[in-house]
Amino acid sequence: MKKILCLFITAILTVSLCGCSYVNYEKQNFSQKVTIVKMPSPPKCKTTDSTTVVNDVIAVLSDIEKTSVEEGKINGGWNIMVKLNIDKKELVYTIGSVFTDSDGRQYKVSNYEEIEDKLTKIYNELDVVEVDYP
Repeated sequence: MKKILCLFITAILTVSLCGCSYVNYEKQNFSQKVTIVKMPSPPKCKTTDSTTVVNDVIAVLSDIEKTSVEEGKINGGWNIMVKLNIDKKELVYTIGSVFTDSDGRQYKVSNYEEIEDKLTKIYNELDVVEVDYP
């Protein structure tokens, strides 16, 4: 009887200890938001934490046809800035005839008008208040 009781207690402790180390990754929440800043001066912006919008903006950024520049900086301004905040990390991209990534690397953009149209459409469809960019 003592052996059965010891086995039962050992089994319960084993299950309890294994259960404590289990992490449900599906339920972890990562904070995310996107801010789209549009020119002309003074710039205006809209911010949302919608997963759909964040994913749409990332998809548009991945559609940019860009060519690396070997040395120096390219002269050119931006018309749209995208700030992605994903799990407390901020990534900033500026888009115009020149694309600048979050690491400061610059690229020539061959499909700027298409990208501008897509980002402007997302911006205009956002049902959030437009504010002055600080």
